[in-house]
Amino acid sequence: MEWSKYNYLFYSQKISSYILYSALSNMMIELDEEEYQEVNELRNFPQKIDLKEENHKILYDGRFFVESNETEQNKIILSTLLKRFDNTRLNLTIAPTRSCNFDCVYCYEEDRQNITMNKKVQTGLIDFIKKQNNIKSIGVCWYGGEPTLAIPVIRNLTKQMTKLLPEYSAMMVTNGYCLDKVVDELDELKIKNIQITLDGTRDTHNSRRMLKNGGDTFDKIFVNLQKLVLNKNVKVAVRMNVDDSNAQEYVELLRYCQKELNSGNINLYPGFVHNASNNCKVESCYEDSVQKAAFIKKVFETDSIYIGEIYPFRTDKACISNIQNGFLVGPKGELYKCWHHLGQKSKEIGTVFGNTIENKNIFTDSMLKNDCLFNKKCTDCLLFPSCSCGCPDMRQQGINQCIPAKSMLEDFLEIHYAVKIFQSQKS
Repeated sequence: MEWSKYNYLFYSQKISSYILYSALSNMMIELDEEEYQEVNELRNFPQKIDLKEENHKILYDGRFFVESNETEQNKIILSTLLKRFDNTRLNLTIAPTRSCNFDCVYCYEEDRQNITMNKKVQTGLIDFIKKQNNIKSIGVCWYGGEPTLAIPVIRNLTKQMTKLLPEYSAMMVTNGYCLDKVVDELDELKIKNIQITLDGTRDTHNSRRMLKNGGDTFDKIFVNLQKLVLNKNVKVAVRMNVDDSNAQEYVELLRYCQKELNSGNINLYPGFVHNASNNCKVESCYEDSVQKAAFIKKVFETDSIYIGEIYPFRTDKACISNIQNGFLVGPKGELYKCWHHLGQKSKEIGTVFGNTIENKNIFTDSMLKNDCLFNKKCTDCLLFPSCSCGCPDMRQQGINQCIPAKSMLEDFLEIHYAVKIFQSQKS
């Protein structure tokens, strides 16, 4: 029996008690002085644990004590690898067009050409799917460019893919401006999740996410959101890209959405702007976990708004970049392993017309290079079970990918505990 290396034990001045947290179970326990002393003794002498003792059994069931730290770490790694190499599911991010009607200040897509997927490429994509052995389900994310500028392509491919694999699901990442053209078809297109971006209140958003001709976009997007929330089958994530220049408007936008949309299907969350290309015109990006954590903490302390990233939670350590059956498909049929690579010829790993991955070097590096699963600093981190390991592409560039809780764990645990106590008292 061992004290889990994924535990965190500290004295909280705010609640005048000790808090014991397990990243393995995501469980938190408040300890008085006597209980703290008992836990500390068991920590130093785990052989004294007696599972017939109720307190000891709680600690064991909560995974504060484990049979072997090495085994627990290996369980996480093995579980992650099994999911990444699951050949029964195909994960496709499809850009039916690289065209976009917006000119966002932080767009990372370079040399964006006005290309839309033609019939030949669509047929090639369906043939590519047919060639994938053992596939039982398919998950699609419609991406771009702006996917709503290529609705006929989405209709045709959805029809073809659902014929091939009835176990089909889809989501869409869209700027929301032309969503009115497809909002009545979402159920038919099997789109259950949509991400739309609003970058603050009206004036700020319009200064950051304008039409190519410089026109405003906020009001039309919001009208489309009002139509969208009428469909209870669709969950909507409203992303606000946050940096120093607009961070103060997060709360105001949240209150506005809550008032005007009045829907439980809407979730507003902060997406922290980072410089993924030399095209970014934002000079105040949030590039590390400390800046992100400070923003999250401030929003709670000043406005009592609890952002989900406060409390660590168990999550997968995977994206299409390091999933064997995960691909980004461009409008010319080109294949990539990362959303950031769309349109970059040097990052193509093949095409839908080929039988094999042509650039195995990029494929291999995307799957494994600088992987947190094989980084001792990561696997020994007490938040390893609760960390997604961040963007693999950014990890390869040496950009800090630690989750916000890493830099302010005690503060975040205290906030979460206080919220839970308040909720229990209300109920």
